[in-house]
Amino acid sequence: MTNLVQDRLEVQQMDNKAGIKILPVQQKVIAYTSSLMLSEFFAQAPALADIIRHRYQEVRIPLEEQTFFIDYPDPLNFVAVIHEESPDTVVTLPILMRVAHSSPRFTLRILRDTDDLSLIAALVDEFDLNNDLVEIDLPLLLIFDEEWNYQGHWGPHPQAAEPYLDSWFEQHQEYVSLAEDETLAGHDQYLALLDQLTHEMRVWYNSGLNGACAQEIRELLASFVEEVEAEE
Repeated sequence: MTNLVQDRLEVQQMDNKAGIKILPVQQKVIAYTSSLMLSEFFAQAPALADIIRHRYQEVRIPLEEQTFFIDYPDPLNFVAVIHEESPDTVVTLPILMRVAHSSPRFTLRILRDTDDLSLIAALVDEFDLNNDLVEIDLPLLLIFDEEWNYQGHWGPHPQAAEPYLDSWFEQHQEYVSLAEDETLAGHDQYLALLDQLTHEMRVWYNSGLNGACAQEIRELLASFVEEVEAEE
């Protein structure tokens, strides 16, 4: 056995004893590619695809953020974990698409909360994506480096959206009860409220929250670069 192989085995044994999760690169690749490309997602969810495409045409990334994404020095792999019926998905997923399309070094894949998340969950050490999903607000953007090492996450919306949402839910307190109403009439009212919320959220985002969302993601990615520079 060569010294190099022996050294690698010793390091792996030390990491395993320390409880550090070690996954082969090939396993990470399989985990990442188990998620859907946009074209695959759109083919499987045609109704949602139409509104996402329309919303994508509305999104404009501010020039400062565009320049940052274009010049970002490292490859990044994004996975968006979404709930298909959430208005947050309709308004923020197209922004994530715009960000991913801003740089040839970025890729984006989609996972729905109804998909098998076990493979991608194995790559995330910050929280238990398998068991804690009901407590996690979606959409959730997971960010990985070139070798599919977990870097961080963002979601479900920018902080600047909170006052808008608080005000809307204060004005529509029936939303929670309708969400749990199993009658046909209650379900219809709930869907009508969802449509209303989605429309109003599109107005909010086109009035400034698109930029706030892109800015938060830029700041997160900038922190990755700063951390690497500090280590060097």
